Amino acid sequence: MRESRLLCLAVSRRDGGNCIAGIDIDSGEWIRPIPAKNRGALGDAEIVVRDDKTQKLRIMTPLDVIQLHLDEPVGNHGQPENWTLAPGCGREPYHVLCRAKDDPLLVARVKDLAEANGEYSLIFGSTDRKIPHSVIAKKSISHSLCVIRPKNLTWIRTTDFHNRPRIEGRFDLGKRNARYCLPLTDIAWEAKLLKQTLGETAVDASHCPGVNAGAELLLTISLGDLFEKTQCHYKLIAGALLLPRNKND
Repeated sequence: MRESRLLCLAVSRRDGGNCIAGIDIDSGEWIRPIPAKNRGALGDAEIVVRDDKTQKLRIMTPLDVIQLHLDEPVGNHGQPENWTLAPGCGREPYHVLCRAKDDPLLVARVKDLAEANGEYSLIFGSTDRKIPHSVIAKKSISHSLCVIRPKNLTWIRTTDFHNRPRIEGRFDLGKRNARYCLPLTDIAWEAKLLKQTLGETAVDASHCPGVNAGAELLLTISLGDLFEKTQCHYKLIAGALLLPRNKND
């Protein structure tokens, strides 16, 4: 059993439910909590929190800091950060200890994560949006989560494998300006952007609600679980992190 103060950096839609992930603010390590019963998706009721300011119930969002009870590490080749939740954890709404964007020290920590990837323009080893499971099985990856500072980010409406509407983020990364085009699975941002009229026209990220001269948008990138149909793991934009901009930025 382990206690963790989790700085949530991803609340993401996935097949069968939802996925959350973040860093333990005491150890600094990445953690992806998953249900012990099936080690799969979390239901909507399992990601409800009580807001620290309004005391009202809502769905967890990136930058919430919550207290978690973890059971055991169950990391695998593709997702080494996985931990099962302790029995009973998530049955009641989580209490939000604070919002990271209101704490300058936590804002700095999130930005430090992005700086650590500043020169690393290849997310999980390549610019491809997918990695074959056979490649991962031969050599375990060191991490399946990271925070990045994208350049020239735009959003566009497309469709998924089942011909359902979805949003993709297109951006450059690193000094070499490696180009990426990845699906957005952040629950709140996906819903927000699907309401906008995107069509085939890309929308600059700076034109989205809440993104202004005083805000900076970072992204949490996750490597998804194995997609059986293609036997690949797909890179996803699992969290959109809207943070106050430093005066020197």
